[in-house]
Amino acid sequence: MELPSAGWGGDVPVLDELFGRAALETPTALRGWDDRVAAWLDDYYSAWPDAQVQEVFVDVAVFLFDLAHDRVVLAYAVSTEALTTRDRSQMAGFPDLNQSVRSALGDRAFVVDKGHFLGHASGGRLDINLFAHRRELNRGVSLEGRAFRSMERFVARSPGTFFYHLARYDDATDIPDKLEYGVHLTGPDWWIGQFDNKGSCLQRPANKRFEPTARAPYDAKTAS
Repeated sequence: MELPSAGWGGDVPVLDELFGRAALETPTALRGWDDRVAAWLDDYYSAWPDAQVQEVFVDVAVFLFDLAHDRVVLAYAVSTEALTTRDRSQMAGFPDLNQSVRSALGDRAFVVDKGHFLGHASGGRLDINLFAHRRELNRGVSLEGRAFRSMERFVARSPGTFFYHLARYDDATDIPDKLEYGVHLTGPDWWIGQFDNKGSCLQRPANKRFEPTARAPYDAKTAS
C-alpha cells in the first residue's frame, strides 16, 4: 500500500533512512518489515474503511497517523539517547486526557497518563507521540505494566535498537484498546509483548503470556 508521506523526501527506503540517520546499517532480518506493516494496515482499513493513514517522519522515528480519526496506528524507530530534555511544563500544558477519556467512555472510563508511543528515554518526542495510556501500564504497577516497563528500559539502555508500538482500536476514539510493543533483538529474534490498555490490569491474575518479558531478552520467542 502506497502511503502519503509528510517529512523525508527522496527514493531511499524508509528503514534505510532510519538506520542511516542513526549511522547504522539496516539489519537484513528487517527486510520483510514493509510486508508486516502492510498487513497491519490492511487489518486497520478493514475495520476502519474511512481511514486516511499518512506516514509522518520525525528524527529517527516514523508514525503512521490516521487523519480521519486523529490517532496513531503505528510508531517505529531506532532507539537513540533522549533527543530533548523532558519538559514537564509542556506535558502539563497538554489537554487533560482523563477528562477526554471520561467524556469518550463514560462508565467505562479508567485513569490514564500521557503515555508515549516511543519512550522519551529512547528518543521519543511529544505532540504526535502522546496517547491515553492506562496508568497501571505506564507506571509499571501491574503485571502487564511491569512487563511493558522492562521492555521500555531495555530499549532505552540499548541505543541503535529497532522497536515498534502498534495500537489497535475498538471504537472511533483515539484511545487504544490493545497495544503491541515489539523489540528487534538479533537475527530473526524479537521480544514482543501484547498489552490491554482498556481492560483492568490490576485485577488480572498472573498470565503465562507475559513470562518472556519477565526474563532476559535472549529468552524471547521468535516472531511468527
